[in-house]
Amino acid sequence: MKAFQHLIIAYDGTKDSKHALDLGISMSKQLQSRLSVVNIQKEGGISHDITDTDRSGIVPPKTPYVGTMNNYPVVPAAVQQEPPSEYPEYTEQEMALKNEVNRILADQHVDANVEIVYGEPSDEIVQYAQEHDGDLIVIGSRDISGLKRLIFGSVSEKVSHRSTIPVLIAK
Repeated sequence: MKAFQHLIIAYDGTKDSKHALDLGISMSKQLQSRLSVVNIQKEGGISHDITDTDRSGIVPPKTPYVGTMNNYPVVPAAVQQEPPSEYPEYTEQEMALKNEVNRILADQHVDANVEIVYGEPSDEIVQYAQEHDGDLIVIGSRDISGLKRLIFGSVSEKVSHRSTIPVLIAK
């Protein structure tokens, strides 16, 4: 059996990820392995050209039709914003999440690396584990229902399919 020397825990502050953190802490103590906790923040967003009053980007119906293509409503394309190369300051929410993890780790007398990474969650979790020589990814399972799961899939499912190392989905 392969020894798990470095556990990677995906944490987003939800009840399921807290369960994954507790499980990962317990396993790291039993296996005497290193522990890293990673939180993924989505990057980019929608264009700032959309007004606060009409976030759909659709021209209101009272706009008269003049007969040219110039008057058809146009939905602005989403703009992927490149995040800065360094994140010297975390947002208030990111700092609160990081402090919460550090408090839980301190209460359990566990030393761990806690990082916030920016990008698509499933991709970044897998990439983080590869770049940091993780042996096991521990992630929470968020219960999402039928149609939503069919269309989008869950992050834990995507991670388990994309990862080249074992993934433990905590329920």
